[in-house]
Amino acid sequence: MTQIARYAQFKKIGIDSVKGSIKLNLKMIGSVLLETIDVTGSTVETHYEVKSTEDDETIVSILKLARKGCWARQMVANSTTFTDTLVLNGEALKI
Repeated sequence: MTQIARYAQFKKIGIDSVKGSIKLNLKMIGSVLLETIDVTGSTVETHYEVKSTEDDETIVSILKLARKGCWARQMVANSTTFTDTLVLNGEALKI
Protein backbone atom coordinates (compact mmCIF):
# COMPACT_ATOMS: atom_id res chain seq x y z
CA MET A 1 0.00 0.00 0.00
CA THR A 2 2.78 2.38 -0.92
CA GLN A 3 0.12 4.45 -2.61
CA ILE A 4 -1.22 5.97 0.65
CA ALA A 5 0.95 9.10 0.61
CA ARG A 6 0.84 9.34 -3.18
CA TYR A 7 -2.96 9.26 -3.40
CA ALA A 8 -3.30 11.66 -0.46
CA GLN A 9 -1.03 14.07 -2.31
CA PHE A 10 -3.12 13.74 -5.50
CA LYS A 11 -6.26 14.60 -3.53
CA LYS A 12 -4.54 17.29 -1.44
CA ILE A 13 -5.24 15.47 1.81
CA GLY A 14 -2.84 15.93 4.69
CA ILE A 15 -1.16 12.88 6.14
CA ASP A 16 1.41 13.52 8.84
CA SER A 17 2.97 10.04 8.89
CA VAL A 18 2.49 6.48 7.73
CA LYS A 19 4.25 3.50 9.27
CA GLY A 20 3.80 0.03 7.87
CA SER A 21 4.97 -3.52 8.26
CA ILE A 22 4.45 -6.66 6.22
CA LYS A 23 4.57 -10.25 7.47
CA LEU A 24 4.79 -13.09 4.96
CA ASN A 25 3.86 -16.56 6.17
CA LEU A 26 5.93 -18.85 3.99
CA LYS A 27 6.59 -22.58 3.96
CA MET A 28 9.36 -24.47 2.21
CA ILE A 29 9.34 -28.25 1.88
CA GLY A 30 11.55 -30.72 0.09
CA SER A 31 15.23 -30.64 -0.72
CA VAL A 32 17.37 -28.62 -3.07
CA LEU A 33 19.83 -31.53 -3.25
CA LEU A 34 17.07 -33.99 -4.20
CA GLU A 35 15.43 -31.39 -6.47
CA THR A 36 12.11 -31.75 -4.64
CA ILE A 37 11.92 -28.17 -3.36
CA ASP A 38 8.52 -26.53 -3.18
CA VAL A 39 7.36 -23.34 -1.50
CA THR A 40 3.99 -21.90 -0.59
CA GLY A 41 2.77 -18.73 0.99
CA SER A 42 -0.30 -19.03 3.19
CA THR A 43 -0.90 -15.41 4.13
CA VAL A 44 0.35 -11.87 3.74
CA GLU A 45 -0.32 -9.66 6.74
CA THR A 46 0.03 -5.90 6.59
CA HIS A 47 -0.21 -3.36 9.38
CA TYR A 48 -0.34 0.40 8.83
CA GLU A 49 -0.45 3.27 11.28
CA VAL A 50 -1.57 6.59 9.83
CA LYS A 51 -1.44 9.94 11.59
CA SER A 52 -3.47 12.80 10.19
CA THR A 53 -5.54 15.75 11.31
CA GLU A 54 -8.01 15.10 8.48
CA ASP A 55 -11.38 13.56 9.37
CA ASP A 56 -11.50 9.76 9.63
CA GLU A 57 -13.84 9.35 6.67
CA THR A 58 -11.40 11.16 4.37
CA ILE A 59 -8.47 8.98 5.48
CA VAL A 60 -10.53 5.79 5.18
CA SER A 61 -11.29 6.82 1.60
CA ILE A 62 -7.56 7.15 0.86
CA LEU A 63 -6.85 3.78 2.50
CA LYS A 64 -9.50 2.09 0.36
CA LEU A 65 -8.02 3.66 -2.77
CA ALA A 66 -4.52 2.58 -1.74
CA ARG A 67 -5.71 -1.01 -1.31
CA LYS A 68 -7.22 -1.03 -4.79
CA GLY A 69 -4.13 0.63 -6.27
CA CYS A 70 -1.50 -1.57 -4.60
CA TRP A 71 0.27 -3.55 -7.31
CA ALA A 72 1.57 -6.30 -5.00
CA ARG A 73 -1.76 -6.74 -3.20
CA GLN A 74 -3.67 -7.08 -6.45
CA MET A 75 -1.16 -9.54 -7.94
CA VAL A 76 -1.43 -11.79 -4.89
CA ALA A 77 -5.18 -11.43 -4.44
CA ASN A 78 -6.01 -11.98 -8.12
CA SER A 79 -4.69 -14.73 -10.33
CA THR A 80 -1.69 -13.36 -12.23
CA THR A 81 0.00 -14.94 -15.23
CA PHE A 82 3.68 -15.45 -14.58
CA THR A 83 6.07 -15.87 -17.48
CA ASP A 84 9.82 -15.97 -17.50
CA THR A 85 12.66 -16.21 -19.96
CA LEU A 86 15.80 -18.13 -19.05
CA VAL A 87 19.05 -17.67 -20.93
CA LEU A 88 22.19 -19.71 -20.27
CA ASN A 89 25.40 -18.62 -21.97
CA GLY A 90 23.46 -16.72 -24.59
CA GLU A 91 21.09 -19.60 -25.39
CA ALA A 92 17.41 -19.53 -24.47
CA LEU A 93 16.35 -22.44 -22.26
CA LYS A 94 13.01 -24.18 -22.50
CA ILE A 95 12.31 -25.51 -19.01
